[in-house]
Amino acid sequence: MLSWSLRRKLLYSSVVLLVSLLVVVFIWLEFFTVAPTCFDGKQNGAETGVDCGGTCSLVCSSEAHAPVVLWARAFANGTQTYTAEAYVQNNNGETGAHGVHYSFLLFDANNKLVVEKDGVMDIPPVQTIPVIEPSIDVGNRTVERALFSFNDVPVWERVPHGSVPQIRIVGQTLTPDGTRLDATIENDSLTPQSGMAVIATLFDSQGVARAASKSILPTLVSKATDDVVFTWPQGVKDIVRAEISVLPPF
Repeated sequence: MLSWSLRRKLLYSSVVLLVSLLVVVFIWLEFFTVAPTCFDGKQNGAETGVDCGGTCSLVCSSEAHAPVVLWARAFANGTQTYTAEAYVQNNNGETGAHGVHYSFLLFDANNKLVVEKDGVMDIPPVQTIPVIEPSIDVGNRTVERALFSFNDVPVWERVPHGSVPQIRIVGQTLTPDGTRLDATIENDSLTPQSGMAVIATLFDSQGVARAASKSILPTLVSKATDDVVFTWPQGVKDIVRAEISVLPPF
């Protein structure tokens, strides 16, 4: 049976050992370990890939959906210029991608390439995004078909809920001859918005796009409205619907 003095020594030794162990663990955690981040080049924490998924804003490529091209068309503006437009679908919910390279290829009736037009776009966290390239010079050629494609894989990032500005179309009027479309844009957000692209597309009774135009709103202050005007001097026949899309900055 251990004496009282020996038991007391063992107790003191245990306490000292425990305190020493806690100090060592604290020093190790404080100075020799690094908390996982979304930028450390490792899959750690709640990540589902290297620096992506989980709580990271970057979406893992294995979890992202490629944008879908719904259609692409080219509209004659005059004798030598065309406007090319495509509708793209973003099926990634509240995510967007910056600086995505794309190409429009315009072909003649013999399926020969007339011109290629490259560009760079942001894909905002909205489901349907119109892409437009106006005033494409085709010389004396005639365009019959357009093809749209992305040249690189978008890098998707989650956009915080509520951070996308609330922009509404509160009124629009299309002239019967399809020469002019007037619209009023309202900024329901609490902050001013700058550099918003507004794209108008005209559709016939078959739901086929027949013309398109693009305008940029330099600045729209909070809770204010502004008017946008689109014109097609040659007119567009048999138009039954105008669709206006505002591409919000994010």
